[in-house]
Amino acid sequence: MKRAVLLLALVAMALAGCDGERAAEDEPSVRVVKLFEVGEHSLVPSRRFVGRVEAVRTVDMSFRVGGQLVEMPPRQGELIPQGETVARLDPTDYELAVRRAEAEYQLARREMERTRQLIDTNSISQSAFDEVRTQYELAEVQRDSARQELSYTTIDAPFDALVTRRLAENHSNVQPNTAIVRVQDVTELRVRINVPETLIRHVTDPERFEVEAELLSQPGQGFPLEYREHVTEPDEVAQTYEVDFAIVDPAAVGAMPGMTASVVVSLVDAVTHGALSIPVAALDKDSEGGFRVWVYRSDDQRVEPRSVIVGEIHGETVPVLAGLQPGENIVAAGGHLLHEDARVRAMEETL
Repeated sequence: MKRAVLLLALVAMALAGCDGERAAEDEPSVRVVKLFEVGEHSLVPSRRFVGRVEAVRTVDMSFRVGGQLVEMPPRQGELIPQGETVARLDPTDYELAVRRAEAEYQLARREMERTRQLIDTNSISQSAFDEVRTQYELAEVQRDSARQELSYTTIDAPFDALVTRRLAENHSNVQPNTAIVRVQDVTELRVRINVPETLIRHVTDPERFEVEAELLSQPGQGFPLEYREHVTEPDEVAQTYEVDFAIVDPAAVGAMPGMTASVVVSLVDAVTHGALSIPVAALDKDSEGGFRVWVYRSDDQRVEPRSVIVGEIHGETVPVLAGLQPGENIVAAGGHLLHEDARVRAMEETL
């Protein structure tokens, strides 16, 4: 009897132990995490690039016809106003061609008028009249073509053109479409830089950036730049994209095409509000592909997700432009293992 009672007591204790284990298993585990306190970044996130001053356009100008050069820009570096003559060929042969074509046109026109009178009186056939009219139309085309070729003996500046290089000497004979002078459109000067693919996605929103440059020949004298355009096809080797910025006041800067500039690109939000820097490992992706972090609540020792807007990654840190406040604690790594309202324990508390 005593043995039976003892056996029942042991079975009851075993069952109670199993129930305790099940209760422990049902109790959610507390994950140990490392916390990071968010603080203001002491430096404004920025990137420095080497750029080159460029004209809006650089054009190698040529004649559509051949001949002897009789007029060229007197010197390289000269600024020729729009519409003024840049270069001229000897027009003598082309003027003679115009006179000859004009004479043939006048002869064909008179023949046309005489033939029209004859056809009105049925003195000639319709086919004869059509032949005369065709000759008249051909003469008109030849006259217009000769006039056009004469106009091609002069090159006028299509814009305020800075003569950068003469590619042919005056009084030399040139063939059609042979470049004879290189000119640049300096109505606006630009600074061209190459940016990595991680930054080019922001360039379509230039208001997010503050861009400043200084010429290497004038260190310490910074000047602002304004975004103009960018190339959407990357360099095959470097995988970088060309971006053009305009010099706001080129006269005051004293820049010239070909000069080297140092360009600093800074985040406007960081300049205005102060950027917050967090570890890159603290970033997690939400269901929509955006960035988020896990904020620690000290009152109940749980975490909650928070969407954030970040800037450009700098090494192991990234600036946060929106979504966090200084002094908040976030999980420094392993966010993908957490869920909303998960209970955690700071690593320091386990020491």
